[in-house]
Amino acid sequence: MESLISSENTISALAALRNIILIGSLYGFHGLITRSLVIENINEPFLVTTRILLVTIIFGIYTFNDFYQNITIDNFKKGALSGFLAIYLPGWSFIYALNYISSGLNSVFISTIPMFTLVWVFLFYKEEKITKLKIISVLFGFIGLLILFQSGVSGIQNGGNLIFGGLLSLIGVQGLALSNITNRKYSQFIPSKVFMLTQWMTGAVLSIFTFLLVDGEISRVGNSTIFRIFALICIDLLSYSLFLYTIKRFSATFTTLVDYVVPIIGISAGYFILSEFVNSIFFVTLFL
Repeated sequence: MESLISSENTISALAALRNIILIGSLYGFHGLITRSLVIENINEPFLVTTRILLVTIIFGIYTFNDFYQNITIDNFKKGALSGFLAIYLPGWSFIYALNYISSGLNSVFISTIPMFTLVWVFLFYKEEKITKLKIISVLFGFIGLLILFQSGVSGIQNGGNLIFGGLLSLIGVQGLALSNITNRKYSQFIPSKVFMLTQWMTGAVLSIFTFLLVDGEISRVGNSTIFRIFALICIDLLSYSLFLYTIKRFSATFTTLVDYVVPIIGISAGYFILSEFVNSIFFVTLFL
């Protein structure tokens, strides 16, 4: 993991593209595994809180010395904001969204992160140039979303609710889109280990508070469930380290290309592994 959060300032475009493909693939399987646990009625607050807390503990063991030596109130505030946007908000919204839409469809919503990142960059982050072509592309993206919502297809063969699940998914999307900007902006001057641990600590504390607030239940889990939660934790550790490493060296809009890889894995794996329903409207939305 050391190489993923080193102090090197540059990587090649080919290496960045490799990272994007790897991160996108990991995110795609992350949604698939989470959906498989939701199907088995694992308590959602327990699942998301356990995952975030264990990732935080592992990151903490690895980064605590650097965190202790370099943390400041200002760095903590900036890292906490990114943690709320990147860890807490999508973690809780996506897991409830997966009660109403398939993992494949959720990955389609994730593919809109670059579109919304452009919107938020245009509004708040003037360092990146937004061309007329990019603005036109955002308009096409919104047309794709409108077509998708009009179809009413949830990706779940028996039941589902596209409106409710889609809106929950889009809440998480906004968090990730905004965090792309804050990650890019703050990671330039906050030490990587400090920034990363602050984000996950924030997500863990907020998740524990939410777990207690909603009267979450500690689920009894078998070996299969433990293995899948462990897989989610490994994906989080690798993908988040690699993502911060990449976005520190490339623009927010470039790095969000990772979200175009997610639906390729999400739709394919959901169809073959979980027998999720795939509708042609998914590909119309992705194309637009």
